[in-house]
Amino acid sequence: MSLNTFLNFTRIQTLPAALLSPIAGLIFSLYYFKSFHLAPTLLFFIGLIAINLFVSAWNNLMDYQKALDPEYKTHENILSTRQIPPILALKICLSLLAIDVIVGVGVVLTTNIAILPIGALCFLIAIFYTFGPFAFSRFPLGEVLAGFAEGICGFFFGIYINAFDKEFFLAFFDKWRLTFTIDFAIFVPIVLVGIMCFCMNFNVMLADNICDITQDEKNGRLTLPHYIGIPKALKLYVAMYSLASLTILLAIIVGILPKTVLLMLVIAPLIIKNIRTFLRKQDKRETFILSVNNLMLYNGALAITMVIGLILR
Repeated sequence: MSLNTFLNFTRIQTLPAALLSPIAGLIFSLYYFKSFHLAPTLLFFIGLIAINLFVSAWNNLMDYQKALDPEYKTHENILSTRQIPPILALKICLSLLAIDVIVGVGVVLTTNIAILPIGALCFLIAIFYTFGPFAFSRFPLGEVLAGFAEGICGFFFGIYINAFDKEFFLAFFDKWRLTFTIDFAIFVPIVLVGIMCFCMNFNVMLADNICDITQDEKNGRLTLPHYIGIPKALKLYVAMYSLASLTILLAIIVGILPKTVLLMLVIAPLIIKNIRTFLRKQDKRETFILSVNNLMLYNGALAITMVIGLILR
């Protein structure tokens, strides 16, 4: 397999968008907790890259194996268009998964075991999103799972690996008891800001499913737009952007985020323009990318404005 084929098979172009929520979390840790830990951060981002490449490759492989539409299987799926043998695709997926598991163990050992259940849940979501007879992608769950795993959890992990020693979320063994402690005074503000990341990832998946609704139905994938219809799905799409903006504004008002985050208003015209364009036409090749662009604009602007607040503090 050539490098170019590998990069296309793993959809390397989606990686920058996947990294932004954790990067925003890392900067939030620097601002809110004044805390940074190099070793777990490096390990985490290696694992994050591996699991994101795995998810894209795994989804391509599972979509190929489960395809009901002959046209899609033979002329549209990358395994066919790039002539990738399924056994080779599986070996690549398992290799990426092994890297993530090894690195994940390293992250747990250098932080706290409290992160293990959340990481394991995200790990299971990555595998069973398209795998198995009851794959999550064939139900109206994709948007929520993407928002949770890539949005909220990505943001939370970026914080936790750098601020685990602040003891707002810990687990420890007391003889044969595993005890968790949570400081909700700190945990709730993190979740509040994380809702923005949830909304952005939710909308990327929603836009993807809106654009793919016809193809998905042919292949037996009944996603959220299938159940609520395109008009309501587009209304939900707009509502999630509104929710993201409201949560950021509330976080600024109550002092969780610095006032410099108000500079995110600079990107508002671009966000609104992209939303209006997508509302006029939902096409995978032409307008879907606008939802990814909005995610990168939102999360990127959040990270940059927090850095400015960190510098000016």
